[in-house]
Amino acid sequence: MGENGRVGSMDRSTTRWTRPALIECRVCPSRETADLCNVEPGLFSEFEAIRHTLVYRPGQFLFYEGHAVLGLYILCSGRVKLTRTTARGQCRLVGIVDPGQLIEKHTFQDGAVHEVTCEAIEPSQVCVLDRTKYLAFLERHGELAVRLVKLLSRTMGSSLEESDQLAFASARERIAGLLLELANRYGEPAEQGIRIALQLRREELAQMAAMTTETAVRILTALHTKKIIEIHGREITICQADRLARAARRLSSP
Repeated sequence: MGENGRVGSMDRSTTRWTRPALIECRVCPSRETADLCNVEPGLFSEFEAIRHTLVYRPGQFLFYEGHAVLGLYILCSGRVKLTRTTARGQCRLVGIVDPGQLIEKHTFQDGAVHEVTCEAIEPSQVCVLDRTKYLAFLERHGELAVRLVKLLSRTMGSSLEESDQLAFASARERIAGLLLELANRYGEPAEQGIRIALQLRREELAQMAAMTTETAVRILTALHTKKIIEIHGREITICQADRLARAARRLSSP
């Protein structure tokens, strides 16, 4: 296991890939909060029989948009990003997946195709479930099926809320809201405030906020000038979270 408990590592002196030891489901630190694999100890053997584990280096692709779905992908450790091609042929970053999450939620239907392209941005371990066997597993264990229905319902509600926010929020509000979300998920205490540990390119931040890179850079620069955030390369630190929150709620900062 690599630094900070993440799977895999790179030997910085030689940039040589070090293959990690696999994390077993029984001792996985993400199992308690995982979308699908938090099964009772008595079901471990049955669950493990319908899945296999893969390890990806940063920059490797798990699957591509438009390709047939071959299984259900659960991120065990590491981190992956999801991109989607727009109607104009542009690539847009639509999400970052954290350990324990089901990477795509629509893949239970027959004949499903991937709606996004998935790329590892950290050394990552992925559990792939055979879809047909997993559905049969759910038929035998109804309590897990109920949990899945609740998961899909929450996902649908979150997607609708996100669509509403994008439709009615200004560019400044979207950037402010995105920074707060990233700080909530990846924030680390720093001398000046909360440092966002996940470092994204300006282009990627713009894609997540559904705006041009130029607009995102302009807004980030303005927030930096007002000392609401600090920017050092790709590293962003939130210095005044209250002012940033007001910006996200359509209230003018003093």
